[in-house]
Amino acid sequence: MLANQPSLTLYLLPLLQRLWPGFLPGLYRASLLSQQWQTPDMLLLTLKVSGRWPGFVPGQHIVLTLKHNGRYLSRPFSICSSLKRWQSQRQIQLCCKINSIGEFTPLLAQLPDNSLLNISQAQGDFYWQQPALPAVFIAAGSGITPIAAMLLSQRHWLAPVSLYYRVRGQENAALLSELEQLAARQPLFSLQLSDSCTTPSATLQQQVIANAASKQFFLCGPAAFMAQIRAALVSSGVDAASIQQEQFGLAMPALPTVTSDSPTLTGHFIRAGISKAVTLNPQQSLLQNAEQHQLSPQFGCRIGVCFQCVCDKVSGQVRDIRTGSLSGHGVEQIQLCVSQPVTELVIKL
Repeated sequence: MLANQPSLTLYLLPLLQRLWPGFLPGLYRASLLSQQWQTPDMLLLTLKVSGRWPGFVPGQHIVLTLKHNGRYLSRPFSICSSLKRWQSQRQIQLCCKINSIGEFTPLLAQLPDNSLLNISQAQGDFYWQQPALPAVFIAAGSGITPIAAMLLSQRHWLAPVSLYYRVRGQENAALLSELEQLAARQPLFSLQLSDSCTTPSATLQQQVIANAASKQFFLCGPAAFMAQIRAALVSSGVDAASIQQEQFGLAMPALPTVTSDSPTLTGHFIRAGISKAVTLNPQQSLLQNAEQHQLSPQFGCRIGVCFQCVCDKVSGQVRDIRTGSLSGHGVEQIQLCVSQPVTELVIKL
């Protein structure tokens, strides 16, 4: 059995979890202190994190892992609380959009207080690097979470900062109270709520570009929303290098069109020495292809963050959904959730 495990820690995992409930190698334990609904579908979780956790830069995200029906499930969430809260109380907050038909997020609303969870190290490079320069933040929906962490963590305000917060009705504006309090006490910070029910997107774009000169921009929200704002900024003369953005989910690059003349791709998925041949859909990820053929690969976030679906590609070529880049044809490790088949494949699960 030991030879079948990649590390001694995994071999001893059942024993270690008896001694330290919730322990997972490479992750950190966190205890759920409280839950609070921010909007009808946004739940604020307050977590007490392990003293071993190395901390975060405001704007970064973590991967949250919980156990359900014997399976570990993981999803990425941006930290929305201030750096001061973690430094003084060892607490972080996550504002999570609850998808009622999803597999993961409905479980969060059912967790009792003091539940033990696991979190990864903080990840990502979406953060406020030059607070001495005037800045404009633009958020939509749950994109407010990393931006709120940046703004609430700022201690020394050295230049004017504006936040345009796009929501569908004020009742759907998560974290609004904290941001309004910040605007009330900090004269260099202004908050503009933009309601999509009453204000056209073109109006928001005009407001953003009206005084865009010599500013840095931070965008976070749905991919289509950010693409529109970014295009408007670049068209108005803003240097693309001055625009930073973060998004949730995958922005799919354009892929070759599949026609009736396209060759059929075959994939061979190998598990425990047994190979199963399946027909591959090149418009879907390998994870989706495998699941549609009653295979059950391990997975977590499904967007290329947590690396739980990493496996060995024995032969064949895949395309990275996020970037459109192609792999080699030989042996290498790939992530099933962000890889699409380009040629016939042999995959070892």
